[in-house]
Amino acid sequence: MFEFVLDFLFPPACSVCGKIDKNWLCPNCQRRVERLEKSCLVEIENKKYEKLLYLFEYESLIRKLLLGYKFSNRAYLSHFFANRVTENEENCKLLKKYDLIIPVPMHKKKMQKRGYNQTELVSNELEKSLGIPVRKDILSKVVNTTTQSKLGGKARQTNIQHAFFIQNDWEVEDKKVILLDDIYTTGATSEECSRVLKQAGADEILMLVLAKD
Repeated sequence: MFEFVLDFLFPPACSVCGKIDKNWLCPNCQRRVERLEKSCLVEIENKKYEKLLYLFEYESLIRKLLLGYKFSNRAYLSHFFANRVTENEENCKLLKKYDLIIPVPMHKKKMQKRGYNQTELVSNELEKSLGIPVRKDILSKVVNTTTQSKLGGKARQTNIQHAFFIQNDWEVEDKKVILLDDIYTTGATSEECSRVLKQAGADEILMLVLAKD
């Protein structure tokens, strides 16, 4: 009864176009988003991570969807993004070669404010589908940095330095790790997280992101 009243007062609407839809993403917008999917794998040189796999380019429609997911309490979109990963057979074959998934963490203050970590939610869905364990007890963010999107390239690198800390470092030794984040721009966060994981003995790192700018 309570849910019925909520749906009546605040009917679920499509996260892209705003049309009333119980699935929070109307069929038309879902098809539009799916047509933009790339699932592009890039071999990386001179970085601490060896591969980059991204699902979308960070263009206007995807930007709107991701910003809503992160900042507008649309945690339910984690199912959609995880499905975009796992419905691609080549993605699944690649990811199953890895030992564990580590979501890029948020600082506890930002976590308390937002209420959820968008990368953790997608990681949890991937664990259910692929059987790859998610480890949220290894990498933590110990510095409450300025939001990266507000900074330029060099400032992003400086901002994120020494912001992450490894716990239970023996758990990543000789492991092949999937490091999951939402948006890849300059790669500063990816590089810093990978640096501390490699220092802890990680063998190989695949950077999996929802969108690449």
